[in-house]
Amino acid sequence: MSGVLLIGRKTSFIVIILSCIIYSAPLSAYTPYPVIETLTRDDPVFRQAIEDIDRYYRAEVTDDEPPPLTLFSYTASEGDTVFSIAARFNLPYETIVLLNGIRSPEKIRRGMELLVPNQPGLFIPNVARNDLERLICSWRTDVDDSGRNIVVTAGGMKRAFSFLEGERFHPIERSFFLNVLFRFPLSAGVISSGYGTRENPFTHEKHFHHGVDIAAPSGSEVYAATSGEVIGRGVDPTLGNYIVLLHRGNFTTIYGHLQETFVFAGHKVQSGAIIGTVGSTGLSTGPHLHFEIRNSGESWDPSEMLSIDAY
Repeated sequence: MSGVLLIGRKTSFIVIILSCIIYSAPLSAYTPYPVIETLTRDDPVFRQAIEDIDRYYRAEVTDDEPPPLTLFSYTASEGDTVFSIAARFNLPYETIVLLNGIRSPEKIRRGMELLVPNQPGLFIPNVARNDLERLICSWRTDVDDSGRNIVVTAGGMKRAFSFLEGERFHPIERSFFLNVLFRFPLSAGVISSGYGTRENPFTHEKHFHHGVDIAAPSGSEVYAATSGEVIGRGVDPTLGNYIVLLHRGNFTTIYGHLQETFVFAGHKVQSGAIIGTVGSTGLSTGPHLHFEIRNSGESWDPSEMLSIDAY
């Protein structure tokens, strides 16, 4: 037996109707939502889903009442991507991405259970679980007023969202998901110290490292990780010569231990602009770039936000 999740356009809260399941299969073996076996019209549940989605788009034009919000379950097959699945349903990929907590395009894998709605929109989580969700929650602060509250069950766990019907990714959110918001700040380099708790090389005490250290030859050119404005430039006892750039979406990037700095406060720089060179100023054990990404002052792990191919 299965259940159906329904909500009307003007309803504030979703009601989930589930029937009892009386058999000994493990929890992961069933889902409370109608199951789509294949993404073809031969599958009656898939056919129902795409017909609902088509009705939704027609209702936008005619101002008729759209079908109530329903979630379907689909298990990814070999070769599926978030883009190919979204295309089959005629939905924006961000709708599927946020509903399923997907951080990047590469995170789809065979056997992964996905939830697919019959309406386009953004599912903004009440509690962020990855950096994409943290970004979205950090500046979509009015979702409680404009969204509909829903609770979704997946993998035996419940999760609350605000559903913004018909909304799409902002260009910054899209760039972040596609991993093109930040570029690697050097033409080449090796991550010599990662983000997180580590031993201070001078005091040998544990402390939190808010960026990554990228080892590179002294004098190597340092590039702006994305377009922005210089809001800081100076000398710090720890960071040595440093530069701070402000970017869209309340992001800042910090570049430390520089040998030379080529920009000044107030300068506008483009992504990839040369802003300085690698050095060993401040507290440093050798030539490298200390690189941080912050959002509204909170540090984020740069290794999750830069193309891994770059290093």
